[in-house]
Amino acid sequence: RTQQQADAPVEVETPEFSLNPDQQYALDTILRSLHAREHKTVLVHGVTGSGKTEVYIQAIREVVGYGRQAIVLVPEISLTPQTVERFRSRFGEVAVLHSHLTDAERHWHWQQIAEGKVPVVVGARSAIFAPTPNLGLIVLDEEHDASFKQDNAPRYHARDVAWQRALSEGIPLVLGSATPSLESWQQVKRGDFELVSLPKR
Repeated sequence: RTQQQADAPVEVETPEFSLNPDQQYALDTILRSLHAREHKTVLVHGVTGSGKTEVYIQAIREVVGYGRQAIVLVPEISLTPQTVERFRSRFGEVAVLHSHLTDAERHWHWQQIAEGKVPVVVGARSAIFAPTPNLGLIVLDEEHDASFKQDNAPRYHARDVAWQRALSEGIPLVLGSATPSLESWQQVKRGDFELVSLPKR
């Protein structure tokens, strides 16, 4: 690649996956909030294999198209090379934050994120604190997972931090799970979260 090519933004050519009606409804619900530039928490209740990740990816693509950034939180155990590759194949530049990074690696990633050079941040719970200057969307997959809660100081629950951050920035928060937490069901009942379902594999 020439130097000019190296400096140009990477256009990742990817196959377009068509969504089924349930996925499309979920995506449209997220995009309405995005286009209105207002906070909404959307709980995506999808059985395993229902295509939640494809909904996330297409919502993130919209965000990145506006020049904004997205944070995707997954349980540490789900932070597999396959998960990372799925995002990298669609977005090119992806920062991956997990507990096994050295301090130097973490510092380098955070600097790239803070300078707005990385459109998508994928990581375990501490990635919610990533210094994104142009944040447009937060996704928390497997939101019921116990690993999002940190029990030693500083104690926090990544889901609560994500909600506060999305609220203060006026952006959508997407929670995904096949078995949503009791707290999230209560928020749906109260009308604070919007529920969308993906019942088919």
